[in-house]
Amino acid sequence: MKRQNIVDQKSIRVKFWLYFSGMAIFILILLWLLQIVFINSFYESMKIRDTEKVGRLVTRQFGKKDFEETLLRYSFEKNLSLQVYNDQGGLVFPLNPLDYIYRPMLSKEDFFTYFLPLLKDNKTEETYVADYKYEDSSSILYVSYLGEQAGERFFLAVSASVDPVDSTVEILKNQLIIVSFISILLAFIISYYLSSRLAKPLSDMAMTARALGQGDFSVQFKEQEYTEMNDLAKTLNYATGELTDALEMRKDLIANVSHDFKTPLTVIKSYGEMIRDISGDNKELREKHTQTILEEVDYLTNFVNDLLDLSRVESGLGTLSLTDVNLKDLTKEVLARFKNLKEKGYIFRIHGDGTMVCDSNKIRQVIYNFISNGINYSQNKKEIDIYIISEGNMITYCVRDYGKGIPKEDQDSIWERFYRGRDHHERQMVGTGLGLFICKNILELHGYRYGVKSEIGVGSTFYFQGPSGENASEKEEV
Repeated sequence: MKRQNIVDQKSIRVKFWLYFSGMAIFILILLWLLQIVFINSFYESMKIRDTEKVGRLVTRQFGKKDFEETLLRYSFEKNLSLQVYNDQGGLVFPLNPLDYIYRPMLSKEDFFTYFLPLLKDNKTEETYVADYKYEDSSSILYVSYLGEQAGERFFLAVSASVDPVDSTVEILKNQLIIVSFISILLAFIISYYLSSRLAKPLSDMAMTARALGQGDFSVQFKEQEYTEMNDLAKTLNYATGELTDALEMRKDLIANVSHDFKTPLTVIKSYGEMIRDISGDNKELREKHTQTILEEVDYLTNFVNDLLDLSRVESGLGTLSLTDVNLKDLTKEVLARFKNLKEKGYIFRIHGDGTMVCDSNKIRQVIYNFISNGINYSQNKKEIDIYIISEGNMITYCVRDYGKGIPKEDQDSIWERFYRGRDHHERQMVGTGLGLFICKNILELHGYRYGVKSEIGVGSTFYFQGPSGENASEKEEV
């Protein structure tokens, strides 16, 4: 049997520990390279730069009154040998015999070796590094051409010894061994602590997510001490809430659909049996019962159509085909579907005219649902007023009824699924409760403003607003 690997090499705890420890080891390796391996090269380069810097400063001071003072100052401050020669190799400065002993002058051979190439190659300065024959050290020599005075040319020689740093390297090596051991140990401990602390909130969230996946929708993702994890927890809590709402909505949908199918089917069955057993020979009563059955069938047909519209809206399959649409003509097409209501005393009035940029098929559905909603809740006053109002480059479409009105606290809820002004399990013959929800989705797809203004006992006005075209102000009863 294959042994299971206990350590998950892909976990954030292991990855963070490896990265942090690796960074510490990299820094230590860099220290060893700079402090031990390349220290001689760095030291020599530094001495060369310092020597050249002093040589250039002194060269610029040639011919000034404080030239000799400058030579002496840099000689003692920087522990350098600064000497001035003429073109014959004669030492011009320093002239103190003690200086000859402390800082020996160049031989004639060295003078011609180092200085004459400046004149031949037309150079102003040059730097040389030479090893001592009998000592484990080297010397840096900077030479430059100072200039000419009284027909005589002068040269500057700045020399510095590069002392061996072996003892310093040995001290640094011993210190770095101790520092490296302590640093690696601390890096392992600290990285393990930090990685565990960082990974724990994620592990807790993973456990909570597994509980959510198993159907426990009461779980809450706890806020953490890190901003990014807080944002993640808030997002997951929001997603949990949305998922809970979706499941509740599914339950409500099943309950509503079952209820709204069962009730009319029960009525149809009951009236069918009444026709068979009671009113079969009574024409007037039979027609009354038949009409009830037809009304229930119409209700079921409308309900199925609304469910299909709801499915299309929520699946996002709807795309907009925007054209210039005359709202008055479109309203007349919709009202033609309600012509049978005119015989029952309903009056429809259109006020104004105008063209809107929209998808005609989808806006036709909105207009139909607005008018149908007004009819369903118009009660005894069977009048519907439709206003098409142009305001600059915008046009507002309003449908006004004179029914019982909508309470203010319910005016936001009417745009949700299955809202019908009462408990959603109590069936009413005034609609399926899906029309305004479909309108809401269509209008939001267009990006239009929409809403309702209502007053109890006075009536309601449903409206939407979008980009307009031409309009003509008039009133027409149809």
